[in-house]
Amino acid sequence: MKLFIPIFSITLLLSAVLLFTVQPMFSRMILPYLGGAPQTWNTSMLFFQLCLLAGYAYAHGTTRYMSVRHQSILHISLLIIFFFILPISIPDGWEPPGGEDPTLWQLSLMATVVGGPFFVISGSAPMLQRWFSITNHKDAHDPYFLYGASNLGSMSALLLYPIVIEPNLTLRQQSMDWMYGYIILILLTMFCALLIWKCKKAAEIDKKPSGNEDVKDDISNSQRIKWIILSFIPSSLMLGVTTHITTEIASVPLLWVLPLSLYIGTFIMVFARKPLFTSNQVMLASGLGVIILISQNIAMKDISDYTAMTIILHLSVFFLLALSCHTSLAETRPNAKKLTEFYLIMSLGGAIGGFFNAIIVPKYIIIPVEYPILLIAAAMVRYINIPDQAFSNLINKLKSEKSHILSINNLSLITIPIVASVIGLKIQGKANVEWLSAIIFFTSSIFLIKRRWSFSLIVMPAILVPYMSISGTLLHQDRSFFGVIRISETEKERILFHGSTNHGTQPTSIRYPLTKISYYGETSPVSDLFNIADMKEGSQKIAVLGLGIGVTACYKKEGRHFDFYEIDKKIADIAENASYFTYLSECGSPYDIILGDGRLEITKKPNEYYDFILVDVFSSDNIPVHLLTKEAVEIYLYSFLS
Repeated sequence: MKLFIPIFSITLLLSAVLLFTVQPMFSRMILPYLGGAPQTWNTSMLFFQLCLLAGYAYAHGTTRYMSVRHQSILHISLLIIFFFILPISIPDGWEPPGGEDPTLWQLSLMATVVGGPFFVISGSAPMLQRWFSITNHKDAHDPYFLYGASNLGSMSALLLYPIVIEPNLTLRQQSMDWMYGYIILILLTMFCALLIWKCKKAAEIDKKPSGNEDVKDDISNSQRIKWIILSFIPSSLMLGVTTHITTEIASVPLLWVLPLSLYIGTFIMVFARKPLFTSNQVMLASGLGVIILISQNIAMKDISDYTAMTIILHLSVFFLLALSCHTSLAETRPNAKKLTEFYLIMSLGGAIGGFFNAIIVPKYIIIPVEYPILLIAAAMVRYINIPDQAFSNLINKLKSEKSHILSINNLSLITIPIVASVIGLKIQGKANVEWLSAIIFFTSSIFLIKRRWSFSLIVMPAILVPYMSISGTLLHQDRSFFGVIRISETEKERILFHGSTNHGTQPTSIRYPLTKISYYGETSPVSDLFNIADMKEGSQKIAVLGLGIGVTACYKKEGRHFDFYEIDKKIADIAENASYFTYLSECGSPYDIILGDGRLEITKKPNEYYDFILVDVFSSDNIPVHLLTKEAVEIYLYSFLS
């Protein structure tokens, strides 16, 4: 009996370590193939969430229709079968389709390489908790605390990966070590099964006909829908905050590990035997976090001087909102007999969140509003478990003369901060007005922090306005796997933005249409490099990684040819569209546009092919890390004519 908790805890912890080590490891493998785009991680998360859903469905189905003995034999057999596709590596010949959306390619590759092992390990957490729940142990009636051990392993793996594993082990070594851990997991699972087989209570349950347990279905459909919503919001918000930070604030390598770690950490806290915080404390803290975040958006238009603080603030608010959702989720968890169904529904909500961010958003939502929308949704489900604040009672509150929503005092509390926030966002160059607006919003919002619908009403426009506003006249906006594309025009220039980054500027004056400006101007480092290249006689082959609007084509010289490597076909179409930009069409330099990741595509050229290689690829305001590694530099040197 004493062995039950340590053995089950260690097995669950190891299974979680394997699951959440393979996620960053394989994402690290695949990232160079897809230009380091943040959407690569969103697609990876979608795949892993779908596998998790399949694993939980497998655990739930086999729990319902198979005896524990037969279920354990099947589970161990599958673990052994999938061992034979290890170690994990990307097969030769797999390359993303140049110029096309690589989402399906990425999902297919992941299913082929890592889908089997991830699927069967995913079923371990609910399955082993179910096994424990039918033992004679005194805590068997409430095995949810074992979920904490599982999530502790998950978070430990995620935090150790960028700090210890990735810097010290090659991808090959990581893959081999993961395989050795997988072997240990098989042995530990066998040990757990042996303990169950010897348990008298488990043997008695096994004698009952499969699928006919006398268990009352006391879970309503409305409760199941609530679980899906409370799982969907933090899952989608996690991906939204990751994309927002890496594209709008700073492109930080492996930053996506932090939101996922915080996401996992909330599960550890809410499913602990003794939660650290009360539900009310969590709801108040999450509301306060939203107020502070909005106040910062109102007060500080330019966050470039506060990058670290801004990242910490966004991650903190995400953590508090995810914690509030998962607290509401844990408060309504069913008894152990419904454990696998509960986890299945939770994983369904998480998978829907991943599908929304990885598939729906890039294809159908051109304006990048998914992150603020999820912030609003998270604010709306605070106090969702309190009956008198449920959505079904909203109409009655509106009709009531004593409704706090319609009272004069609270209408003024709602109106003042909304108006103030709009004024603060619209008035340019008047920091005192912006800070005053932020202070008014902050102080008045505090009065509504416990009032679910009033609070939602006040934060909705205040969150959306900053993300909807643009500078200049918007000429074009689009979205692809690689990010949001926007062309805006002011009185003097036309600018291509990719996310928050200026990818090229052209004067609108008919007198100087082809003047090179911005960071391509005559006094720029780029100009200095081309001045040096001009000293060399004869023909020249120039490689430019990152097309932008093609300004470098105007550094022309007799016999000079440009090869532009561009991963996003929509950027190439814009650069060649003379109604937007004319550097490529009118500067006269011969050029080719090669679609695909520059690091991969340049290897297809002969050694010592180029006279000059210019790396001009940016994600947010940083060059993607895989283009700056030792391996990448070696590729450039092989291609460079010394």
